[in-house]
Amino acid sequence: MATEVDFSSIPEEELQAMKDCFTLFDTNNDGMIDADELQAGFEGFGQKRRRSSILRMIDLADKDDNKMVDFEEFVMLMKEAEMDGSIERAMAEKNKPQDIVDPEQAERDLRRRLERPNLTRDDINASIYGNLSGVKVNETPELITSKTKMFDDEIAQMKPTKKKAFLMAVEKIPDRINDKHKLMFLRAELFNSKKAAIRCCRHWDFMLDIFGPEKAFLPLTQKGALRDDAETLKLALYSDTGEKDSHGQHVLFVNFRSVNASKLDCKAVCRCAVYTIWNRVERDEVTQQNGMVAQMTIPQSTRTWNPRITRQMSLYVRYGAPVRLACVHALYPGRFFKVIFRVGRILAGELSSRIKVFAGTPQEVMEQMKDYGLTEDRLVEEVGGKVVLDREKYLRDMAAMEEKEE
Repeated sequence: MATEVDFSSIPEEELQAMKDCFTLFDTNNDGMIDADELQAGFEGFGQKRRRSSILRMIDLADKDDNKMVDFEEFVMLMKEAEMDGSIERAMAEKNKPQDIVDPEQAERDLRRRLERPNLTRDDINASIYGNLSGVKVNETPELITSKTKMFDDEIAQMKPTKKKAFLMAVEKIPDRINDKHKLMFLRAELFNSKKAAIRCCRHWDFMLDIFGPEKAFLPLTQKGALRDDAETLKLALYSDTGEKDSHGQHVLFVNFRSVNASKLDCKAVCRCAVYTIWNRVERDEVTQQNGMVAQMTIPQSTRTWNPRITRQMSLYVRYGAPVRLACVHALYPGRFFKVIFRVGRILAGELSSRIKVFAGTPQEVMEQMKDYGLTEDRLVEEVGGKVVLDREKYLRDMAAMEEKEE
């Protein structure tokens, strides 16, 4: 090998994290990752890669020209990847909101999306995260009617294979696939009808995958589609905080430190996560209009991390959920976070660019949060705030509400 890694210079926790990530792909445990294993690994996380792309990745890491990647080569690749600046760009204290927002560009982009060339800046609230997630749209009955019709036209033009699950939903629960249902997806895509139609179809693809055909079209209630997930529902993994930031974006709390996620059934966790998200979005028009922020505690070890859950929920939130995600707040990262961040960028794809990292003492993190419209009274106790989460009460309240709505 041309260059050797000085393992003594790598913190023990970080090195262990690299070993854990390496084993995600080294499925036959021979200490090497070949092209077949790498391709199978990506496919296992829901990503299709061309063979030529896989071979290029192998060549990039392979230093001894044996067409495989050993652990030392993997470590070199990860260390080199840290130099690209992506982690530093994600650090919240180094990227104040006012430094990254370009309101004029946001204005031009929104005019194009809504096909409204005379849109004024008063209609726009550019997102503090430097993307269009926090834009306020001036919704009029005419806009909603027009875009809903365009949504239907886009669905009609889709290939049957792209809307199979959606058509099953229309057949089995036509009363629920109404204009109100479509409006959620239109709002999620800032009234881009084509993207909204695609997002809606992907939502139903996801529902069919995680629930199966026997439950996908049942009411999304504890006695309906979630009737066999009572124990997983009790886990405080994905929680609705009931709070919004000062920009009106709802706060979802993802606590990867509350449980050893590696032991959990991926689809069961996804079902319960969708239950939490869906019940907030369906009942809260403000969240539909303003979007959502996810605050996430980083797992203490990659051994308690479940990358399949991360991948599946990232895909759903990015491409299928009836709400747009403004940002993921990664809180209190450990030494191994750089490794998880690098692998997470591969697994989460484009969504990974919407990650802000909040590091330091609780007092320092609270100060950083203020720049993003979040004060102690809007943050949960688990991250240093004052909001108390009670999972059992939440489930009782939801069950009572669902019973009234039957």
